[in-house]
Amino acid sequence: MTAWPRRLGWTALAVGVGATALFVPPLVLPDGRGGLPDGRGVVPDGRSDPPAAAASTPPPAPSSALPRTAAPASPTGKPSPAAGFAAITLHAADPANLRSGARVIECPTCVGGSRVGYIGGPNTLAIRVAGVTTAGERTMTVTYETAETRTLRVAVGDGPAQALTLSGARDWLIPATVSIRVQLPTGTSWIRFFNDEGPAPDVNQIQLR
Repeated sequence: MTAWPRRLGWTALAVGVGATALFVPPLVLPDGRGGLPDGRGVVPDGRSDPPAAAASTPPPAPSSALPRTAAPASPTGKPSPAAGFAAITLHAADPANLRSGARVIECPTCVGGSRVGYIGGPNTLAIRVAGVTTAGERTMTVTYETAETRTLRVAVGDGPAQALTLSGARDWLIPATVSIRVQLPTGTSWIRFFNDEGPAPDVNQIQLR
């Protein structure tokens, strides 16, 4: 009587375990790529692990040598255009100059107390430059007076003329200046002042340097 109930208990236990196995789904195993069989959980490009961070390359060490500034070109040894020249100052009213129709005008406020006016049309002024030992280009500064805008033409000898449109101080008693470059030969030359198309400013003096 005792063994029969014991067998009945073991049989019931075995039946219960079998029924449980029928209703519990099998365990889902990974597919070997770190994800599920249906693809869930897999990295999009198929890799199971994220890409390793690239090793950062340290920036190159700054060079201790700074870029060098190009050295200025060495002198050529040629003298400048004004080398060997001494400054020359000449007054327009000097008797050594040539005036064709132009006249000396007294002017207490002008350099030297006078100037040469009535230049223009057929009237001209030529200032004599003597004693030039070295030919070359020089800066000539002309001191002049005018009360209105006028054109003054300047030429060395028979060379080409430079036309200057000058307004000055717009007063016949206040000197003004203008500078140009002229080419002087050696020895003696003449610098001509004229305006064959109308009246020119009055000329006071010139300086060459």
